[in-house]
Amino acid sequence: MTDESEVSTRDWLRGALRSRTVWINVALAVLGGLELSGAHITTLLGPQVAAGVLLAGSLANLALRAVTTTPLPHR
Repeated sequence: MTDESEVSTRDWLRGALRSRTVWINVALAVLGGLELSGAHITTLLGPQVAAGVLLAGSLANLALRAVTTTPLPHR
């Protein structure tokens, strides 16, 4: 392992792009932003489906965080 002071921003970004947890969080943020901007995903999908999508994303995030052992810059 490398010393954290030697880790560059490029290493952090490269690790983040490989992280499924980061991508799930980005997708949840985009969905939340679309809902706030007036896209009304809830009315398009229905309240149960929209809630299910958010719940599934949250559970996937939780599961990936539980099994992730490698810090982003070391990926």
